[in-house]
Amino acid sequence: MRLPPPLIELVSRRTVMGLIQNGVIASDHPEKTIDVVAHLITADLRIEDEITEEARQIVLEHQGELKGMDLEYHSLIAKAKGQVASRRGYVLSTGPGKLSREKTQDLTTKIYACFLKDPDIEYFVKDQDLRNAILRGLERELAHDAAREEKAREKVRHIRRNIPEESGEFHALFQQFYRELLDKGQ
Repeated sequence: MRLPPPLIELVSRRTVMGLIQNGVIASDHPEKTIDVVAHLITADLRIEDEITEEARQIVLEHQGELKGMDLEYHSLIAKAKGQVASRRGYVLSTGPGKLSREKTQDLTTKIYACFLKDPDIEYFVKDQDLRNAILRGLERELAHDAAREEKAREKVRHIRRNIPEESGEFHALFQQFYRELLDKGQ
């Protein structure tokens, strides 16, 4: 999954609470609303994991036909994922960063639709303004996460002994520092 569960929880919480604090929405049960948004994001990204697995199976099934061709496994998986996603009408989260702009917009549309159906949620702005506020909230939290990742990288870089960025040790320390920052909500 492109987003770890603690990040999904943090993004959901901060997005919903930001909407409430800015007077865009009101929720009779904010914690429930946060849980619904987190569940929606998790379920959506789980579909992408299923698509990735289906793409791997497709490439594996056609491995004999592909032998001898000068093709990279990664590009074959990406092409198969694109085909499976297109067939399912699913927007992939490919691109730089954890979620592409298209995926963020897709999640915005799903959260927006969820808010419209939820009797516990009332909104005080025009429909398009609600959609834009959700999108800005998601983008803001993903930008915070990018800064969090950079902060974790900097912490590893500032260890007295130089650890090459490509090494497993760098990656392990980065993950440790990133999780600490995520757990602190920074």
